[in-house]
Amino acid sequence: MRLNPLSPRVLVLSWGVALLAWPLAWLLLAVAQGLGTVVAGGGWIGFAVPLGLHPWGLVNEPSIAFAHTRAALLLYWLAPPLAALALAALLPTVVPVPPSWFSEVGVFQLAVACAVLGLGWAPPLGVADGPAAGVARFWGASPRLFLAITTVVGAGVVQLAVARLASHLWVEPGGPLRTRRLLVALAHTFVPAAWWGLVVVVQGWAVPPIAVLTTVAVLVGALLGAWLWVPHSPLHPHPHLRWRTVVGVTVVGAAVFAAASWAGAPRRGQGTAFVWGHPGQTNNVRPGMAVVRVMRLPAPKKPPAQ
Repeated sequence: MRLNPLSPRVLVLSWGVALLAWPLAWLLLAVAQGLGTVVAGGGWIGFAVPLGLHPWGLVNEPSIAFAHTRAALLLYWLAPPLAALALAALLPTVVPVPPSWFSEVGVFQLAVACAVLGLGWAPPLGVADGPAAGVARFWGASPRLFLAITTVVGAGVVQLAVARLASHLWVEPGGPLRTRRLLVALAHTFVPAAWWGLVVVVQGWAVPPIAVLTTVAVLVGALLGAWLWVPHSPLHPHPHLRWRTVVGVTVVGAAVFAAASWAGAPRRGQGTAFVWGHPGQTNNVRPGMAVVRVMRLPAPKKPPAQ
């Protein structure tokens, strides 16, 4: 029997992979900001990934005036949404994937997570302190316009991943019927999003309603794409999938998601700063963050004996 995206084994595998991919996408927002600052001449010293606040790449900025420079606009403030957009667009379209269901749902879940979390969930969390706030303060852009753009772009780009996964419905008689395409979008995107939201609520984060609305809008974009677009048939059918593979991936995913939930839990009403470098005078570690040192700083060198 050939498997398709609605087969129980593929569904469970996709949810297990989502436990890996969604925390990774959340971390990548902070990584993009850290690496962008390095390119601009600063130093990357850590990260913070609170689930109910915007992630931060913790950095030593290259200068006191860095935040309102053009380099900061692209490589610091806009680095997270631009990285999310790039991955959500390129993963389902140009990245070569080995012929396996693990690879297929891995590309799908990471692309969807980048669209939903990076362009739907994260931007409203940064209106008070994050990219939306920085762009508004230093560049005069309206936060509402910022959120409108990221939401519309997220709702559009998420359709690429849905179309790719739905293309495997061609193995079924009748092919990718509209009902089947909608079920694929619902089962593979809404379930991981519901898990994410449940963890945030249980942890006690005070989530602004606009963040829920923008996230739902991106998810509705996935449904809209499933409703409108009939995908082409995939070039290569995928091989058989064993239940032991599904169980193994799910166990690993659960462990990763548990670690991400711990790292993203609220502490002192803020997140946790995981730091490996020395915060300088131009660091962006947020006030009130609990600081966890990942690596010890080297001991100061003793002056030579006189």
